[in-house]
Amino acid sequence: MNEELTCIGGPVCNEKLSAGLIFAEGQDLTYQNKEALWEIFEAIGTNWSNTIYDSNNQRSSWFEMLKAKTENAPNYSGEYVNAIYVINELKAMYGNEEAYKKLFFESGIDNNAPPTTRLAHCKIYVVNEFIRMQITAGGFKSWGTKFGGEQAKNYHGFLGGTRYNRLSRVRSYNPDSNNSKNDQA
Repeated sequence: MNEELTCIGGPVCNEKLSAGLIFAEGQDLTYQNKEALWEIFEAIGTNWSNTIYDSNNQRSSWFEMLKAKTENAPNYSGEYVNAIYVINELKAMYGNEEAYKKLFFESGIDNNAPPTTRLAHCKIYVVNEFIRMQITAGGFKSWGTKFGGEQAKNYHGFLGGTRYNRLSRVRSYNPDSNNSKNDQA
């Protein structure tokens, strides 16, 4: 469980909370809240080097997700505001770039345990959700470039085949095929 202090953050990050969603019924996110959350989303692509244009090509999709999560039940506004508190403390302690690295890679949060601190709520309810959205919105196309890998070679669209499963839903990468001309450059 996340009962012990995390390995990052200070009193805000380590404040104990219930594992359920942070209540925020009727609370709306301000423009500044949305911009602070967008910075977290951008930092995901920056830290994994798997997006282009600082993730701006995903901004409208991200904004639609944010809108759906705050205008429908359950309302995630409380979780989003909490994430802003957490990242503000981490930035004050470690600086902007290091704060995101620590949040993404060194938080010490067990994703399978109930979130019982502000930091755990931020990581599980906000950061992990943003990562899932970023990957499904196209981040998978260039996953691994930061670590010496190459851009996804099998990417020719989001799905292959048909809904009747007569054709394979994924393509095998064949470096000798005509479809991979761009990949060989």
